[in-house]
Amino acid sequence: MKVLKSLFVQLFTGANIATILLLWACCLVTYISPAAHPRLALLSLTFPAFLGVNLLFVLFWLVFKVRRVWLPIVGLLACASFVRDYLPLNISGKGGGAADSALSILTYNTHNFGRGENNGEDCSSIVCNYLLDCDADIICLQESHNKRDFTDEMAKNGYEFAFRKEFCLYSRLPIIDVDTLALEGHPCYALRAMLQYDADTLMLLSLHLQSNLLSPKMKDAYREALRKHERDSLSKELSPIVQLLSNAIPLRGAQADSLAAVVEAWLPRPVIICGDFNDTPVSYAHRVLTRHLTSAYRQSGNGLGFTFHEKGFPVRIDHILFDGQTWKSSESEVINSITCSDHFPVRAVLHRK
Repeated sequence: MKVLKSLFVQLFTGANIATILLLWACCLVTYISPAAHPRLALLSLTFPAFLGVNLLFVLFWLVFKVRRVWLPIVGLLACASFVRDYLPLNISGKGGGAADSALSILTYNTHNFGRGENNGEDCSSIVCNYLLDCDADIICLQESHNKRDFTDEMAKNGYEFAFRKEFCLYSRLPIIDVDTLALEGHPCYALRAMLQYDADTLMLLSLHLQSNLLSPKMKDAYREALRKHERDSLSKELSPIVQLLSNAIPLRGAQADSLAAVVEAWLPRPVIICGDFNDTPVSYAHRVLTRHLTSAYRQSGNGLGFTFHEKGFPVRIDHILFDGQTWKSSESEVINSITCSDHFPVRAVLHRK
């Protein structure tokens, strides 16, 4: 019996070590350009699975052999920064600055105001009413179009307006200049706006990085195979999805590199980046863009905070980043009550230091 118990412990110790190494590998690949190894870069997408397994190992060792609990704990601590990016826990509550120093930002991929998927025009009304009620100082919309009546209503509420390509910007800060940055991709752009912020000029970048271009038919087939637990069918449906992901991730890497260069050239002046990154918090693009910037959700958000909610594909791919020398974030939340788009709006409140 003692021999069996020892064998059992050794077997699970080996399994735990393997999951720790794979968790670390998920983090390490974010330092490798996806252009060089696109398939390898996809390993970062499995980070939540190995994170979950290691958390379960903590509970397992606490129950069966408490002296081994250090093993998954050390594994998690070694990549604690990535764990906090993916699953932040901020229990200090709201607040953190004077109300008159607060700057609220909202970013939302509207999917063209739901494309009429939610009972036609009612969907547009829901989105527009929410944007009016949210009272954000800066509202950045992606996959959007100019709705003239709504723009007029926003102007009555003190917003200036800019529209370029698929981007809408509503700002209570004076807009000095607006242009678009062409990015490598399908084609892809970023909206760049210069805003008057007290005595400074704030550079705002609203992003929509390279989409994975997964068709509705492809997603439906994958979800059906997942529902039926058919291994052969699931493998068949995953193959074209993996290929599309492998095609898109190097493009997002190149886009992130070029945008990071724009940010670095502007610093130490105030910078905010927001939008649809099409990449999770554990990815090359997110790591490059947070090299000199702070994630609002990491600093003041809680939980997984999925922003893309299509069934079978829950991920957080919409982000708000800011210059940590200028601001600190007191609130960051995903507004999951607005379901007109396949994305949820994301809101953050920043306070000037």
